[in-house]
Amino acid sequence: MKIFIVGTGQIGTALANHLSKDGYDITIIDKDPDVVEALSNSVDAIGYQGNGASRDTLMELGAQNSDILVAVTDSDEINLLSCFTAHAMGAKHTIARVRDVDYASNNHFYKRNMGLSMIINPDLASASEIFRILRFPLATRVELFAGGRAELVEMVVPETSLLIGKTLIEINKDLGINLLICAIKREDALFVPKGHSIIKPGDTLYLTGVHKEFKNSFKRLNMTIKPLQSALIYGNDRITFYLAEMLTREGVTVSIVSPDEKISNVLAEKIPKASVMNDDAFRYFDNMAESDIANTDAFVAVSTDDESNIIAAMYAETKGLSKVVTRIGAKERVKVIPPTSKICTVSREDVASDRILGYVRALINADQNDKVESLYRLVDGHLEFIEFNVSADDINLDVPLKNLKLVENVLIAGIIRQNVMIIPHGDDCIKAGDTAIIASINHQISGLEDIYE
Repeated sequence: MKIFIVGTGQIGTALANHLSKDGYDITIIDKDPDVVEALSNSVDAIGYQGNGASRDTLMELGAQNSDILVAVTDSDEINLLSCFTAHAMGAKHTIARVRDVDYASNNHFYKRNMGLSMIINPDLASASEIFRILRFPLATRVELFAGGRAELVEMVVPETSLLIGKTLIEINKDLGINLLICAIKREDALFVPKGHSIIKPGDTLYLTGVHKEFKNSFKRLNMTIKPLQSALIYGNDRITFYLAEMLTREGVTVSIVSPDEKISNVLAEKIPKASVMNDDAFRYFDNMAESDIANTDAFVAVSTDDESNIIAAMYAETKGLSKVVTRIGAKERVKVIPPTSKICTVSREDVASDRILGYVRALINADQNDKVESLYRLVDGHLEFIEFNVSADDINLDVPLKNLKLVENVLIAGIIRQNVMIIPHGDDCIKAGDTAIIASINHQISGLEDIYE
């Protein structure tokens, strides 16, 4: 499997790291020789300094024989041209990172006429992730499976939770919680729990289920979910625009604070339903009345400056806002946020690389029994949730799950059959035509056969 990566920024570097570990034949191309050399020395990949949109460069490196070419430079035009050139030369699949709103809104046109397999808009993908988090206030991350029929929720167990001290068996039987706790992160440990595992305060839980059951379960646990009615966004780029559009479309009252006057004017024109202020986030907070703060359900910091985002988010938390989300580019800056904080962090680069990685896995497995529909990486890639289409050729079909021997730290997290989500129990089986959701810790799962001992 030959994969070319054009552009070695944060997204390209993350892809090179993960795909090289999976054992694929990786070639990286970038105009910066120092960056190419550094990445070539850290991952098992061929590095080349040059123009990834040049036909001569791509021909010399054999891109015409590539299975997948991913273009993730800082230039939309270079990415589109690189993919178009590679496709015209014979590359099987091409993926382009595109940020410009006009390009992104016409992605079907470019995919159809330029032979693109996928277009990824990191800003739109990040806004979508933040939007899901805001719609589920108790969660620190929400992902969707099977076109939204099933949800994956990451949440931290509060000190007052009724879950504390309960085993998974007790949670299911005594509390009537029809959700599956697939993994637990406790301090530095990450594990797939057993039936007798006990929940402790501060645990980070990874649960799967349907939206209705999440709402019902949280009601039983006295964890009320207040619908999102108002949000304050601090930002100055496309993520701000996409997120404000999504929220206003849902009827949420949106206020935007932008430090850039020109961008403020553009946002006010493009999102007339939002209130837009050209101001500094801290000064704006200080001028807010206590009643305005009390009536603000969420604060989101998505400016292009990490430091400003983190400080603004921490300041918002001191003001008592119940839901605070901040965008972070450099992962090491997460350490600045206190461990006791409930601030949610979203990385545009991580969101984009995860989406591309999931799609690459899907393309790689397309000709095999089990097609990957989606893939989500959490906990710095140590925890993966993969959605497989189950083939009639798979092994262990129609066998009760209690009789299967799974690899350690691998779990069947959900079965979707005829558009209905099934929380797996011992007597359930995987059948041909199902969608199986697999949770795994520190494993490379390419097909269902990989989950069995």
